[in-house]
Amino acid sequence: MNRIIAVLLSFITAFFPYVSANIENIFGTAYIENIKENDIEKLDNYSGFLKNTVLVFFDEDADFSDKINTLSSYDLRTVCILSDFNLHVAKTKDKSFEELNKLCESLNNDENVALSTICPARKIELQYTPDDPFNDELDYWNYDWDDENPEGNNWHLEATETRASWGYNPLYENINIGVVDGGFDTDHEELAGKIYFPTKRAERRNKPNHHGTHVAGIIGAWQDNGVGISGICPDSTLICVDWSPSDGQLWIPDLAVLQALSETVKGGAKVINFSVGSSSSIGAEDYEFPKIVMDIDGILYSYAMGSLLNKGYDFLVVQSAGNGNEEAYAVDATQNGLFCAINEKNAFLPFRNVTVEDLLDRIIVVANAEITEGGYALSSSSNVGDRVDIAAPGYEIFSCTKDDTYGRKTGTSMAAPVVTGIASLVWSVNEDLTAPEVKKIICENTNVTVSPAEERYFENLNYKSYNMVNAKLSVEAALRLKEKFFDVSLVTDMKQEVVFTNENGDEFIFETKSDGTLTCVLETGNYTLITETETKEITINENCEITA
Repeated sequence: MNRIIAVLLSFITAFFPYVSANIENIFGTAYIENIKENDIEKLDNYSGFLKNTVLVFFDEDADFSDKINTLSSYDLRTVCILSDFNLHVAKTKDKSFEELNKLCESLNNDENVALSTICPARKIELQYTPDDPFNDELDYWNYDWDDENPEGNNWHLEATETRASWGYNPLYENINIGVVDGGFDTDHEELAGKIYFPTKRAERRNKPNHHGTHVAGIIGAWQDNGVGISGICPDSTLICVDWSPSDGQLWIPDLAVLQALSETVKGGAKVINFSVGSSSSIGAEDYEFPKIVMDIDGILYSYAMGSLLNKGYDFLVVQSAGNGNEEAYAVDATQNGLFCAINEKNAFLPFRNVTVEDLLDRIIVVANAEITEGGYALSSSSNVGDRVDIAAPGYEIFSCTKDDTYGRKTGTSMAAPVVTGIASLVWSVNEDLTAPEVKKIICENTNVTVSPAEERYFENLNYKSYNMVNAKLSVEAALRLKEKFFDVSLVTDMKQEVVFTNENGDEFIFETKSDGTLTCVLETGNYTLITETETKEITINENCEITA
């Protein structure tokens, strides 16, 4: 099959130099989908590379003849083109790992080549009160809403004050959210009509599994449909790509994830969730991959992000920090690979208008928090270190699973979509924000600290506290940046529901704290204020005052 693809590509590139990007990417897709484990050479038990293969990212100014001449001069044969990245995946004659790296060094000195590397491969693992019962067969997992005392199947929404952020429902605009994960159950009662695929190919290769369905449900399950759960950002469209290898194989080249990034961004996604990573394939007694493996990840993923930013796309990447090594002993989050591996030293950005800061300001790495007697702490398996930006609930999270079922899952894979959903709320309530502004809002507007886990297997790691993401505070921070939105405070004599109805009939529904106090952010103007004890007409002014 691969040989046929190579012959077709050679014919097309030789006789039709103006072949469309769509045709090129179709061939790229076919090649990537047919990569098998025996195409991968292992460096050790958990990292490797695609045999006799180099990735050649051409300079933006290189024309068709430049590319053909360069490849032929190194006796390379194109087997796959991803035009979004100006990338040719090329085959060479039998070469060792060292010989491939020397070939890449030579290619990197060619004036037509922006970047050339080997192709890494590794084992990559995989809330306003809505009318959704959050119930299952175990009675003790309750549905009561109490943001001050989170517990039960909706605890992740309580701990992040997501229900309070739903009080601003009239202000949200529909937003496209990318989900790169295992397959998705498009017929699930909570996701039917929610999930779209960026290409026909992505739709055909989707094979529903529990993990992808669970992550999608956390982010965007339907709200107020009387069943199951509510996603954090229900007013959304989920642009999904099933990146997972076929036929149960565990090893996968980075090409599959790079392609998924391109497809979701070009499909219109503003926030893209990657609940994937590679740290859990590190050996039981180890805490890091070979440095060259991580540096190549940093190079590849920085180049891919930079290429898309250079084309004018603005997006935010949210990735799980990872769940430790194969024995679930926490390691540094950089070892989860992909976007986690990007740093100031290994980022490769040959673009005039894209800096390392532009990338790092568009990546949020999320650790996994759980409830303890004293508050919140990191799960013992959650990866740690300076690369982690924030923590989110990731323990026993209740969400959709395939075949119209529900279940609980634990891990940073569940924490990341909590942040993705909240970041999407922020961006949808203020569409004028940039991705770095959204990240800044998410990471700065917090009110709870998550303590380091007590269990520490590798003492040399940087165990530290992290802030817990907060939906209410983040959305309100985004609103304050809009004109005519100001803080409002209200004091009542008990805990109760409070409704502000503006002149357009939009209802903003909140609940006071146990002491009867409420703070929110609303636009100046006239409202009808409804509490359990009274209804009255009020005006909210720029001095943050309510006048009757």
